[in-house]
Amino acid sequence: MEDVTPQPSASMQTRRRLEQSDWLAIDEVPLTPLEQAYLHQVQIENLLIFTPLLIIAPLAAMLLNLPGSLIIALVTALLMLAGIVSYGRYRHALTIAYGVFDHEFIMQKGLIWHKKIALPYTRLQHVSLSQGPLERYFHQHTLKCFSAGSGSAEISLPGLGDDTAEPLRRHLLAKASQKQASQIQASQKQAPDERED
Repeated sequence: MEDVTPQPSASMQTRRRLEQSDWLAIDEVPLTPLEQAYLHQVQIENLLIFTPLLIIAPLAAMLLNLPGSLIIALVTALLMLAGIVSYGRYRHALTIAYGVFDHEFIMQKGLIWHKKIALPYTRLQHVSLSQGPLERYFHQHTLKCFSAGSGSAEISLPGLGDDTAEPLRRHLLAKASQKQASQIQASQKQAPDERED
């Protein structure tokens, strides 16, 4: 009978199995929080959303001749809603962080539901930057990373400053290109070895 034990390929010989005690938890990875300007942007967005509402609602209630106690109750409810939503959006902005590493790009976010995304450079297909009017005013950008097999952005990272956004986009694209080229070379190198067997 013939020996059917698989022979280790060149790529398998360079790999080393890690014991669980050697595993690095994603919580132990140092991440970079967003810039302070993004937090100011979120606060301005909150003002722009709720200020017109807090002006229009009482005026409409007065035009409809609603009783004064109902107008006060409406304004109080709107103020409480504005405060809760504004505080929640601000706290959510504080949870957003990112990390650039040798093999992947990591982002975390979430106030109630925590989400950590690790996108390996080998899966990264496209990186784009966008800016809305308020982001332009605060010199902020939103970085979007698209991966292989995904129709929408796998990572959408707001709050990157002018001095960080474009260099980060270029770095991610360069790392993706480098990793994908090394994968192609490894597969081409492995293919002639398999034909010889």
